Formats: sequence, structure tokens, C-alpha cells
Amino acid sequence: MDRPSSPLPRRRFLCLTGTALGLAATSGCATARRARGTGTGRLPSASTTDRTWTPQRFDPWIELDRAAWAHNVREAARLASGRPILAVVKNNAYGLGDRAVGPLLAGMPQVGGIASVRVEEALAMREEGVTKPIVVMAEGSEDEIEELARHDVLPSVWLDDAPARLRSVAGRLGRPVPVQLFIDTGMNREGMPYTRARRWIEELVQSEYVDVNGTYTMFTHDLDFDREQYARFEELLGWARERNLPLGTLHASPSFELFHLPEAHYDMVRPGNALFGNHPGGEGAKEMADLKPVFRLNARVVRVERLEPGDSAGFNRTFMPDRATWVALLPIGRTDGYPSRANGTCEVLINGRPYPVAGGVNSAHTILDIGPEKTVQVGDVATLIGPDHPSVLPHSVAERTGLGFLGIIQSMNPRLPRRVVQGSFPGRADDSRPRLIPG
Repeated sequence: MDRPSSPLPRRRFLCLTGTALGLAATSGCATARRARGTGTGRLPSASTTDRTWTPQRFDPWIELDRAAWAHNVREAARLASGRPILAVVKNNAYGLGDRAVGPLLAGMPQVGGIASVRVEEALAMREEGVTKPIVVMAEGSEDEIEELARHDVLPSVWLDDAPARLRSVAGRLGRPVPVQLFIDTGMNREGMPYTRARRWIEELVQSEYVDVNGTYTMFTHDLDFDREQYARFEELLGWARERNLPLGTLHASPSFELFHLPEAHYDMVRPGNALFGNHPGGEGAKEMADLKPVFRLNARVVRVERLEPGDSAGFNRTFMPDRATWVALLPIGRTDGYPSRANGTCEVLINGRPYPVAGGVNSAHTILDIGPEKTVQVGDVATLIGPDHPSVLPHSVAERTGLGFLGIIQSMNPRLPRRVVQGSFPGRADDSRPRLIPG
């Protein structure tokens, strides 16, 4: 089977990440840049709605602070000594919305590519205009691999029959299939076990039907065992080098190893959590990088009423004040991602002041105790989770509810609009014409 004369997908991948690898000056890179763009644009999509933001909107929404994301990306690049970042935008961007977060991160110069774990995620980000390389860190059927290849997305392989399946897909495409090789060095979750990977790698690298674009492994986040995994991966890489078997771009370090295992940074680093403002475990992580919260969960006050002693609010009379007080209703609840456990434990920020959640968090409503003075009005913006006050920080809400950082953000309703704001951190910023992006 003849290989095409045009630049291979792996070359485009290396070109787009090549600033740190010293590869950007090749003529193939220039061709790729002209053909593919820089990854900062957005293409029209039937699922992307462009509306003018108006104060009349009462439905809840999520704001993504571009400046905070850019800050975290710079911190990750600094820890990686300037290596490009393969930004992990998996599980619907950990709940914050891959259609919004993918293009946002792809537009940053330190980001050389995006990683996901679902075919649908990768295709959604392509649809939203991401032109930088996208890696799907999962095995797929032949049909899924073909679909990814047709959209210039890199599938991962690790099953024993990968050579045969890729030969079949290449026959339908009429060209080699670019792939990433996932090597299991001891996590025993995904990947080709390193103990029997050699013959498999050799067959794939030498196949005319396959373009090995990159090779990677996944660590366990147990630092002592990570070092053993690293040694296993290094031994395999050394074997491949001795036989002149090119393995493409090497990457291995998610957020934990970005902080704690610099010898495993290879050609690229692969953080996810850290970009979202979450320090990995391990000693000294918070001192190593200053990570910022990147989102706000907002709603507007839709009702303000006065209660007298003996009155109550909420199902089962959840809130029964013993003094006269005002209560405010927010049209947001647990189906939107705000946890029921926030009742009696968390506060909500309105006009710079925190108010306790006291009348329950139901499916679509949250009730606040405002106090003896009517200090809020219908239409005021309420921030339930965000960077603007210690009481509503994501980690504060996670701690008070016992759900953990990922437990909080992964609960965000994908139907909530995502609004990317351009302003600086901390504080609020508004765009004249923000884009609302379905989750």
C-alpha cells in the first residue's frame, strides 16, 4: 500500500506542538499551518448559539474565566520547562463543557493538543472549531477509528488485534491510519501490557497501514510505584531506539506527575486537573504552582419575601426562622449541579456578600436566608460557586459538602449554557457580546 506524498498526520501533530520540540521551521509545518490554521478560530455549528447576554435571563449559567485558564496553563508550562501541553478535556471537560473548554484551551499558545476519552467529545470539539491535534485516549471499534481518522483525530490502540483492525480501516480510507500507542506499565486499567508489547509495537511501526503518531503510558499517582513504571517505560523506549523503531511524540505526565515526576515529562505533558484549578496530591503541590479557580456557577434571584416567626420555607418546612427575616429564591438546584448538601453548610454570594443556604436545595430551586434587612432584589446575580469570595470557592464548597473538587464540577448539568468571559482574575468581567455555548 503506497503512502501519500502529502505530510503525514504525525508531522502535523509535531508541527503544531513543535515550538518546544524545535520542529516548527520545516516546510511541512508551514504547509500544515496554512491548511489547518492556528486553532484559535471558531467555526459555525448548528449546536452553538450566539445570543446577546441580557440581564433579563433568569436561567442559571456557568461562566468560564479565560484569564484564569490562561494563568493555569502558564503555570503548567512553567512546571514542564516550556514543553507543550496536551490538555486533557475529558468527561465533558470534567463537567464544565467540552464545547466551550476545548476551543478556549486550544487557543492558548502553550497548548499543543487536546486529549479526550470519548469519540463524541473529540468530534464535538472539532465541530466547535478546534484545529489542533486531538487524541482520544481510548480503544475504539473499526467504525469509530475510521470516523476519527476522517476528522483528523488520533485514536489510541492497545488490543492485540490492533494491526489487523487498522489494516481493515486503512483499506477503507485508502491511506495509513495515524494512531497513538497506549502502553500499560502497571496501572492495569488500559493499555497494551509492557511485558508483551515489543512484538506488537514492531508489527505496528513496520506496517504500511499504520502511522505511529505517538506513544504514552499512564501512572498510578503513587510516587514510588510511578518511578517503577517510569523505569519500565524507559526500558521499552530504549529497546525501540536500538531497533530504530520510531514511536512518535512521547507523553506520560498527567497533573500529579507534572508536579512530582519531572523526569517523565518527555516531549509533552498531559495535565487535566491542574488546568481546571485543582492541585494534585503530594507534598508541596500548592507551593509549586499558584492555580486559580476557572469558573462560576451563577443564577439570578427570582423571588424575595419576608417571613415572620412561625412561617416556613421549603419542602417539609425545611427552614423555620425564630425571628423575622427575608428569604430569596434562586432557580437552580441539584439537577443543575448545586448539591443538596449545600443546605445548612454553604453560602451564596450576592453583591459581594455571602448569604447562607437555609431553605433547602431541591431539584431546581435553592432558598437563602437574607436576614432582617431586604438587601437583595429580584434580578441580582448570585454566585453559588466561584472565585470571588472564600465561602464560594470550589474547594470550599467541595469541603463543606464532602463531595470533593471533581464531585462538584462533574455534577454540572450539561444543559447549562457556558459563558466565556474575557476579564481578569479575580473579580468579574463582561463581554459586550458573549457566546453562550451549550454544555
